[in-house]
Amino acid sequence: PRVNSPPPRPDLPIYTRDEVAEHCDQDSLWYTFRGAVYDLTPFYEGHPGGAPRLLMAAGQDLEPYWEVYRQHLRGHVVDWMEGYRIGSLTEEEAKAASNSFTFGDAYENEPIRDPNLLPCTQKPFNGEPRLDLLTNDYLTPNELFYVRNHLPVPDIDPKKYRLIVKGVGLKKHKFTLDDLKTKFKKHEVITTLQCAGNRREDLHNEGMREFLAPHWVVGAISTAKWGGVKIRDVLKECGLDVDAMALGELEIPGLDHVQFEAYDHDETGVHFGGSVRIAKVVDGLGDAILAYEMNDVPLPRDHGYPVRVILPGHAGCRQAKWIHKIILSDKESDKCWQQKSYRHFAPDINFEKDLAHWPPKRLDQAPISQIMPVQSIICNPPQNTILGGKNTNAITLKGVAWSGGGREIQRVDVSIDGGKTWTAAELYKPIKQRWNCHWAWTQFYKTIELPHEIKEKLKRGEHVRLDLVSKALNSDFNVQPERMEPYWNSRGIAINHWYHVNTILDPKQETGSVQHDGTKIEFGGNTPSGGKFA
Repeated sequence: PRVNSPPPRPDLPIYTRDEVAEHCDQDSLWYTFRGAVYDLTPFYEGHPGGAPRLLMAAGQDLEPYWEVYRQHLRGHVVDWMEGYRIGSLTEEEAKAASNSFTFGDAYENEPIRDPNLLPCTQKPFNGEPRLDLLTNDYLTPNELFYVRNHLPVPDIDPKKYRLIVKGVGLKKHKFTLDDLKTKFKKHEVITTLQCAGNRREDLHNEGMREFLAPHWVVGAISTAKWGGVKIRDVLKECGLDVDAMALGELEIPGLDHVQFEAYDHDETGVHFGGSVRIAKVVDGLGDAILAYEMNDVPLPRDHGYPVRVILPGHAGCRQAKWIHKIILSDKESDKCWQQKSYRHFAPDINFEKDLAHWPPKRLDQAPISQIMPVQSIICNPPQNTILGGKNTNAITLKGVAWSGGGREIQRVDVSIDGGKTWTAAELYKPIKQRWNCHWAWTQFYKTIELPHEIKEKLKRGEHVRLDLVSKALNSDFNVQPERMEPYWNSRGIAINHWYHVNTILDPKQETGSVQHDGTKIEFGGNTPSGGKFA
C-alpha cells in the first residue's frame, strides 16, 4: 500500500466531492485525502498552524496543500486523522480530488541555503547545521546559523521598510531603516539563539508522538554578533520613560507586555508574532535590540533582513524576524505562536487526547516558553563514528553549552562511559560578558585518558564502544537531567536531557582516524541522542 494512504473502510458510507464541498465553514469542516473523508470540525481551534489555515482548506482535498507542507506526511498524522474519518470517496472521485487544483506555492522566492544546513522541513524552511561544524568557530558563520522560519520568507525593499511603534504610554511613530541607522546609537551584542523546540526528535517515538513541526534533531542552536539599536532607545524616542521604568520608579497601568508583529505572513494573511514582558526591553542591561547586522554584515534574508528583534537569553521564537510592529499592551500577543505552539504541558498531556480540541482544561499549567534551560551537546567526535584505537591512550571531546536568561555556564562535566564516571571539561569563551548577561554560549573541550581496561582490550584487538555524554552546570546550579521521560511534553520544547554520542574505538585504525561506522545516514549525520532515530 502507498505510504500515508488511509486504510480501506467498507464499513463507512460513500460521499461525493460535492457533498464534501458543502462543509466549508467553521461550523462544519470536512476534508478528503487519498479517498478518505474526514470531519475535522472539533479540531478547528486545535490546529497548531492556526485556525485560518484549516478554514482555508475546508471542503477540499488536502493533498495539494500537503504537497507543499510535506511535514504532514510523517505517517503518524494520517494515523491520528483516522479517528475523525466519516467515510470515503469512490476510487474515481478520489483520483479526481487529488488533482482538482494546484495550491499556489508561496515559497517560490526563497533564499539559497548552504548544503551543510540540514532541512527538517522545506516549506517553511527549517534547517540546522551539521553538528560537527559548530565548534569550528566561536561565532557561527551566517550561512551555517540555524534557520527557523514559520512562514514564507518576505522579500522586503529596504527603502520601503517601516517600523511602526504604538500602544500604551506613547504616541504612534513610524521609522524607516535609515532612521534606525542614523537617529540612534549603534549597539552590538553577541548572543546565542536556540529554538525552543531544539531536539524535539528526541521526544518522538512510538509511545509518545510529537505533532508540532519541525522535528529538530539537535542543531537548532547558533551564536552570532548582532548590530542594531536598543529597543529601549526607540521607545524613549517615542516618549516612554524607560529609565524610570527600569529603576522601578514608574509603573504605567496597562503596560505589561511588548508585542512583536512581523512582515512574514501565511496564505490567509496572518502575520507571525509573539510577545515578552516589558521589563526585558526597558532594562538598560538587557541588550534587547532591533538588529540590522549579523556578524558585521547586513542581515541575510533568512535571518530577518532588513531588521529583526534580538532578545538575548530568550527562546528563538520570541525574537521576531522582519519586524514590522512593536505594540505596548496590557496583554500577551494573541498569535498562535504565543498562545498555542510553545507551551510546556505536563507529561500526561498529549496532542491526540488533550490538545486537538483546543483549549485544554488547564492552560494555567502550561507556561509559555520564554527562557530556555541549561544545555550542552558534544559535537565532536560526531555521532556513529569509528575512531582510530591503534596506540591510542586518550580521546578528545568538543562541544557547546548554553543557558537561557543570561546565566553563566560554570562547569561542563563529560563522560565516555555513559555517565558512570565524570570529569570536568575545559571551558572556552573568548569574550567577556556581565553577571547574568552571559548571552553567548561557552564551548568546551577535554582530552580524557582511556582507562586501563579499555587500553588492554585494544591491545587484544577488541573493538571498544564508547558512550560519550556531557552535562552542564549554570550559575544558578541548575544542571541537565539524565533522562527525558520526566520532562516529556506534547509541544516538544525546552529539551535538555543528556545528549549521548555513540562511537567505537577500532584497534586496527591509526590514532586520529575518524570514519563513519556504516549506520544509515538519515539526516546528514545529525541524530537524536544515542545515534538512532526512533
